[in-house]
Amino acid sequence: MKLLNKNAIITGGSRGIGGAISKLFAKEGANISYCHFNDEKNANETKNFIESLGRKCLSLNLDISSKKNCDLLVSKTIEEIGSPDILVNNAGIIYVRPFEQATEEEFDKTINVHLKSTFFITQNCYKEMLKKKSGKIINISSQLVFSGGPNRTDYCAAKGGIFAFTRALSLEAIENNIHVNNIAPGVAQTNLLDGIDQKVLDDAKSIIPMKRFANPEEIAPTALLLASEDGSFYCGATLSPNGGEVMV
Repeated sequence: MKLLNKNAIITGGSRGIGGAISKLFAKEGANISYCHFNDEKNANETKNFIESLGRKCLSLNLDISSKKNCDLLVSKTIEEIGSPDILVNNAGIIYVRPFEQATEEEFDKTINVHLKSTFFITQNCYKEMLKKKSGKIINISSQLVFSGGPNRTDYCAAKGGIFAFTRALSLEAIENNIHVNNIAPGVAQTNLLDGIDQKVLDDAKSIIPMKRFANPEEIAPTALLLASEDGSFYCGATLSPNGGEVMV
């Protein structure tokens, strides 16, 4: 029960890595607020699981590419769950295509879902954490920050922005006992892989020393480390569970 009576917000918390984090945090005693985007089936299953443990749970269907909805997620959480102690910025989107085919609409959506939402949801939570002089902020970037990735340049740019944002804010936040850190996972078996050619996926697995993708449940414990007192000496760090593909 490492997070007993803590209030956690997880963006994209209905499935994949976010869903695994939502469930693990609830098992460890936290009340959970998460957003999803048109994922009612998984959202309801996750909410039922969390509430079966006796935790409070708020599930919101929101497009967090707008600041208005970023603000709404935090205000509704405060109203129904309580002031956030933990934030996990996990929500993501990806377009896989050659650089020259990228459109402005795709670029804007990618940057807004990843970087803009991280910035403004964090700003809202940070103001609450300042009142308590404590908090844990965990951003999810990607190992592609270090290795790069063809055919997903806007995704890499957004994740690189999150990586830099983490380091910058951590230096301000630690003075108020607010820990800001980053997770840069390797490829995980989530819906973001939907629609990608199987040969591309097989080739990606072949270069990982462990010869497989992560299960979301293998990424979630890293978030628990950073969210709990076990992670009390991490500041601006990036942890990268990736099966050995990128060693940082």
